Amino acid sequence: MSAAGPAPAPQHATADLTVEISNLRNAKGKVRACLTRADDFLDCSEDPDAFKRSVGASEAKVLRFDGLEPGRYYLLLLHDENANGRLDLFTKIPKEGFGFSNNPKIRMGPPRGRDVAFELPAGESVKQVRMKYIL
Repeated sequence: MSAAGPAPAPQHATADLTVEISNLRNAKGKVRACLTRADDFLDCSEDPDAFKRSVGASEAKVLRFDGLEPGRYYLLLLHDENANGRLDLFTKIPKEGFGFSNNPKIRMGPPRGRDVAFELPAGESVKQVRMKYIL
């Protein structure tokens, strides 16, 4: 009779997210993405654990985030048309494009967290984000 060795450790389930981007106004500049678990999802720079991507707008049809921990997330996309690293405003109105997970309706001001938050399960997931432009 042979002795059985220790049982293998269970592997931690991870999540992979594909983001499909539509409605880009043009191929200028960069598309910047922030995937965060922080309730203050509008300021990605304040979350050291955020997952960030920056790609040329001409290549920004699909973004991938692999090996994530399943759970609650917020996704924000910015179309930084002049590639200056920030969202340009005109009297507090965005001059460049933006998009959020769940594609919430934009009224006066940014959407609420509950309208942007989504649960990311283990395995493969796809989110579609439609960019919006006000000016």
